[in-house]
Amino acid sequence: MSTGHAVVLGGHGFLGRNVCRELASRGYRVSALGHGEWSAPEAAAWGIASWTSADVDSRSLAAIEGGCDADLFIHCAGSGSVASSFSTPLADYQRSVDSTAALLDFVRHACSHRPRIVVTSSAAVYGDQGEVDLTESATRSPMSPYGFHKVIAENLCDSYARFFGVGTSVVRLFSVYGEGLRKQLLWDAANKLARGEASFFGTGHEIRDWLHVEDAAALLCAAATAEGQGLLEIYNGGHQHHSTGHVLTELARQLRSDRAPVFSGETHVGNPRRLTANSSHAQRQLGWRPRVDLATGLARYADWFRSVQGAAA
Repeated sequence: MSTGHAVVLGGHGFLGRNVCRELASRGYRVSALGHGEWSAPEAAAWGIASWTSADVDSRSLAAIEGGCDADLFIHCAGSGSVASSFSTPLADYQRSVDSTAALLDFVRHACSHRPRIVVTSSAAVYGDQGEVDLTESATRSPMSPYGFHKVIAENLCDSYARFFGVGTSVVRLFSVYGEGLRKQLLWDAANKLARGEASFFGTGHEIRDWLHVEDAAALLCAAATAEGQGLLEIYNGGHQHHSTGHVLTELARQLRSDRAPVFSGETHVGNPRRLTANSSHAQRQLGWRPRVDLATGLARYADWFRSVQGAAA
């Protein structure tokens, strides 16, 4: 077990808190920074030894106790929303690009031992490339401001690796889901089904690559700690390919809904027909293997959603 120091940016969020817990299980002392307020016991339950509520910028990074000597940084902060990138593109840019630049430059200036950085990117950098499982060498052709901003953040990582020797792993996550996710497709669908509604946007034939949050956290931690990586590494993170129709039908079954999902047939810009990964590079290079299959993950999500409903009743 390691006894190193890890810093997680965006540690209060859905992905970030799972990364904190994974790092703590590996023996790291975890400092986390981001938006949100919670008590010391709540933070400790997620493996966080030190919590700072702040924007990710040069000042907040410099204020992290022991941050200059941290062994690794994992950057999970950001909006995570394609839709909001259309309505508030500047805010999305700041969360994705400015925060990445601040982290890279902090490590360049303040960390003489050059800790590994992991930057969370997105499948949105690829756009719609047809009926293929995308590899890391595929052309980046984003369909949204969110995707463009992720491309810019990735290019910053490339620049700092090439010119300043800042070792970085970029992890392009696909459709991450799991207990605790209170936004996006599954959360919206579960709430609709609970109200007896079953009409959904899209065709139901959109194919996505579903990855449970615990497996996503394990991938990010592996990218931060694996030996033998180059100055810049890029990894895809996906697991099982299924249509939105299949996933919502299975979710409805797990929630014991008597309504079968139906789809409007409408589509919109920023929503590719298929977005699936070839994740073999991460498996070979990092020894990473996703463990939570989709059926199990959806059952767990349904159980969690029922518990949330019960607590709110």
